[in-house]
Amino acid sequence: MEHDARSVANELIRRAHDAGRDITPMQVLKLAYYCHAWMLGLYHRPLLEQPIEAWRYGPVAPEIYYCLRRYGGEPVGRPIDLESAGVAERPYDPCAVNIINQVSEKYGHLSGMELSAMTHAIGTPWHQVWTKHSQNAVIPDPIIEDYYSQQVERAQRNA
Repeated sequence: MEHDARSVANELIRRAHDAGRDITPMQVLKLAYYCHAWMLGLYHRPLLEQPIEAWRYGPVAPEIYYCLRRYGGEPVGRPIDLESAGVAERPYDPCAVNIINQVSEKYGHLSGMELSAMTHAIGTPWHQVWTKHSQNAVIPDPIIEDYYSQQVERAQRNA
């Protein structure tokens, strides 16, 4: 089941706050992207309802950006008000919970700039779309899925 990007953002914000960590908008944006990407790579289905776009600092779900931009580079103070955004929260299935947990644990300690730099590596979905179409182009899920499926296969071969 797909989820509104803002709902996934709230899960990431809550987890950071529960762990006693500040989280900036850029971190939320990149972590939400990684949740979506690894869901596609591992389970071959999207996590986010909305498309991901290639922005200057990496992949972005615009719905998250527009809700959190008021924080600038400062920590996000509280979760997004989903009710006023007209978003109904739905329960996460075990695969989604697994992905959100793993992404939070693996990448949650990295800064927004570190996460952004990782998304800019040559060959990443962001890089593929940015170099071909430039800013704000949608990064198609099949490109993300193909890239992250390859990452999964590479990890399994090296295990």
